Amino acid sequence: MPIAIPERSAGTIVRQAIRVLVAIGVSEILSQLLRLQDPAWALITAAVVTQTTIGETVSNGQSQILGALIGGAASLIAISLHQLGLPGEAALWSALIPLAALAAWRPQTRLGLVTVLIAMLFPSDNSPFFVPIQRVICVLAGVIVSMVVSFAVLHEQTRRDAFRLAAAMIRGIGSILDGAAHHNIGWHDIQSLDDTCATCLRRIAANVGEARRERWTSLEKRDPMLAALPQALQQLQTDAMVFARAALASPVHDAQDAQTLVRGLVSALEQIARGCDEQAQGRQPADDYTREALAAIPHDDITAAPEWRFILRILRSDMTAFISFLTDTGDKNRNSTSGSPASA
Repeated sequence: MPIAIPERSAGTIVRQAIRVLVAIGVSEILSQLLRLQDPAWALITAAVVTQTTIGETVSNGQSQILGALIGGAASLIAISLHQLGLPGEAALWSALIPLAALAAWRPQTRLGLVTVLIAMLFPSDNSPFFVPIQRVICVLAGVIVSMVVSFAVLHEQTRRDAFRLAAAMIRGIGSILDGAAHHNIGWHDIQSLDDTCATCLRRIAANVGEARRERWTSLEKRDPMLAALPQALQQLQTDAMVFARAALASPVHDAQDAQTLVRGLVSALEQIARGCDEQAQGRQPADDYTREALAAIPHDDITAAPEWRFILRILRSDMTAFISFLTDTGDKNRNSTSGSPASA
């Protein structure tokens, strides 16, 4: 069964639209306060720099500032050469050629070419040095506004998205266990499910990285559950692949035992996924959640096969740790996860 990876919600799209509009509006107000002669560049910069994540916004802002400073400096040199008697076309190309080479080497500097073209092809009626200086000031204003808006206005709710993805990934892990135990799918299909789980895990890790940038305080201090989420999920994914290999190579001989085992594991994983759904909604799981989830996990005495008893001990240990982890019982469970048999 394919894993349904959550896409961007309508709320996310609306929040991003609002943030871009706020950035443009604040840039216009700041441009008026600074009495910029060509405020359009500040507004354009704010619109371009403001991205859906703080990380992307910072990266775009750095590129804009770097390009504006390099282009501004190159423009001042080219204009000075023109003032000294060099023809305008020659002065322009004397700046464009080295900047093109620099942009090919360091793509984040490519906006320097734009600054030079604006300064040389659209000169001001005032001082010839006015346009590049104004361009740099406008870019700085737009970037600063974009950064402030990204941190202060409806920034992406990374915790919610991380746990929504975690729920989808855990249900995918359940599909791996169920398919391998019943031999409904082959190893190729199991690997495809594992690849999809890995995609979820990468997106979760990206959300956790974004959450680290949202505040100055350490994520481990303000939200230890979110900080430890990728490692805990990776452990369950590894356990699932160990189970799948064993199930395909050496299935449980007693059909009744196999049914009970798989039904219990998939049920427990569904309970874990529901716990992640609750966390995504900003709620703690219900009081009876831990008891019901733990009760669903089969014990290793369900089978006499030593290899399956070992695998079940691993799964029970890590699933128990994850269930306690979702109820926020603290460092004990994270230590339990990292110290499970599968980690050794």
